[in-house]
Amino acid sequence: MITPITKPRVWRRFLVYDLEWIPGKFSERGTMPVRMAGVYDKERGYRCYRTVEAFLENELTSKNRGKWFYAHAGGLADFQFLLEKLIAKRGYKIKASCSGSSLIIVHVSRGKNAWHFVDSYWLLRDKLRNIGKWVGISKGNEDESEEFYRDAPFETLREYNEVDCVILYRAIESFEEALWDLGGMLKMTVASCSMELFRRRFLSRPIETSSFGNHIARNAYFASRVEVFEKECHDSWYYDVNSSFPYAMTYKIPGEMTHHVHGRMPDNFDRIFISDVEIDVRDAHIPPIPTRLSGRLFFPVGSWRSWLTSVDIELLQRCGGRVTRVHETVAFESRDDLAEFATTLYDLRAKSDGFMKIACKYVMNSAYGKFAEGDEKRGIEIDPDNPGTKADGWEYLFPGCYIHTKKVPVPHEHVAISAHITAIGRRTLFDYMSDTSKVHYCDTDGFSTEDFLGPGEDKVLGALKLEKRIRHGEFVTQKVYRLDGDELDKGEWKPLGDKGVRAKGFSRLEYEGGKRVDGLAWKKFDEIMSGKYVTYRRMIRSRELLRRGQIEPREAEYPKHLSGEQISKRMFYPDGHSRPWHIDELLGILEKEK
Repeated sequence: MITPITKPRVWRRFLVYDLEWIPGKFSERGTMPVRMAGVYDKERGYRCYRTVEAFLENELTSKNRGKWFYAHAGGLADFQFLLEKLIAKRGYKIKASCSGSSLIIVHVSRGKNAWHFVDSYWLLRDKLRNIGKWVGISKGNEDESEEFYRDAPFETLREYNEVDCVILYRAIESFEEALWDLGGMLKMTVASCSMELFRRRFLSRPIETSSFGNHIARNAYFASRVEVFEKECHDSWYYDVNSSFPYAMTYKIPGEMTHHVHGRMPDNFDRIFISDVEIDVRDAHIPPIPTRLSGRLFFPVGSWRSWLTSVDIELLQRCGGRVTRVHETVAFESRDDLAEFATTLYDLRAKSDGFMKIACKYVMNSAYGKFAEGDEKRGIEIDPDNPGTKADGWEYLFPGCYIHTKKVPVPHEHVAISAHITAIGRRTLFDYMSDTSKVHYCDTDGFSTEDFLGPGEDKVLGALKLEKRIRHGEFVTQKVYRLDGDELDKGEWKPLGDKGVRAKGFSRLEYEGGKRVDGLAWKKFDEIMSGKYVTYRRMIRSRELLRRGQIEPREAEYPKHLSGEQISKRMFYPDGHSRPWHIDELLGILEKEK
């Protein structure tokens, strides 16, 4: 059951820390010696330590008991250096929550004392340089990457580190103050902040949930639409739906499950429901309904069976498709709690400046996905009191170190809400794209078209806003493209330059030797397009290291290239045009791949 939160709010006790080390490529052993660890909080100001051991000795104290230790992207890098020493020192118990192979939240305890290490990137999801601009502190020369400073003289490095620490502290402090003014309080991630604010201020009464309803809804919970329609475009425009998901929240959302019936579904789409249906999607250049095959999302034509939200079914019928059979339906009461949440924050964002504007944007965009949070959690435990067996979800790595998978109650889990909001978001994008003569590419809440649809309304929730004009665009696959053109920034057109290159999964295309090089992203994109491997270095993630039985942080080279082995989301002709797949074509291809 999702219940309103009424217990008193609290101000958090926190500090920030930031480690500087020599990248492994400069070390004969491939390891990375730490040069310093900086710390900042309001009570004591800035201080720094030459070693990790000195940091632990002076900061993991009874005076700091219960504090949150923030580091930006610390779960990817900084905490690994602490973990190595904590394991070596013994006597510390460690429980870490993972996202992928990174440690996002880590609880460290010794006797009666406990400290909590948090990756602030999951609170403020942007580069520290941009965060500095929000709080009015310059991070330094934009042409130099962090690697440039790590080999600098100690005093230069200390000044650089202090600025980073102060930026992060001021940003978290400002975010906490903004949350407090909104009626919420600081949590460890922005999604948790958003959910806490919703339940504390906007949830009018409890919403009863059920494991059965959540299981059904997960089958109807499809991701956003990201799709290439044309391989190239010329003299085109890129539009974005203004705050697409907050706009989706302004519609009615599912509340408590009210009915479960077989063989029928409501005729009135004012009702909110999810049905197991057999459908027929008619031929169209842009089909409206998704299906999930081999873990990937496609928008084909043809006939298949699926769990769909009432939003999807209504769109299907509006586009000439049919429901040929209904197997079962679960229906929900209609609620509007999220509508007030979205419109209140959106209006406040429009009227605000400074950090309140940033806070409203972050909190507003982070609520919907939290309702789909699963109850299975995987983490790492060091020296647990009573480790269990493999059957209990415990995986032994090396003496004292385990991966533990367990199920925990998630009081805000109501997957039907997330399923309906994403369906409304896809419907909004589909309706805008359907009104154009040609679409080249779409990504979640934006699309490229050859039609000029006007300047848009950047202050109207759910309206289109013009973002880019494109002289020439190359669309390779989802989130891999290159645009030559301009972006609209505060009413002025500015050249896209390297910002026109998007290559998700290919790290740091814009830096070389610690220096930013104009045009480097374009050069590397050409290499990717020609099938070459792009090699980059990064730290081996904590879980990867521990699985190897290692605790010493180190870097490794990761060669990566653009694979053409995956089925494209549409069937492409040699001239770069495409059509949607027929469902039978996809099933046939997947059958051959088995």
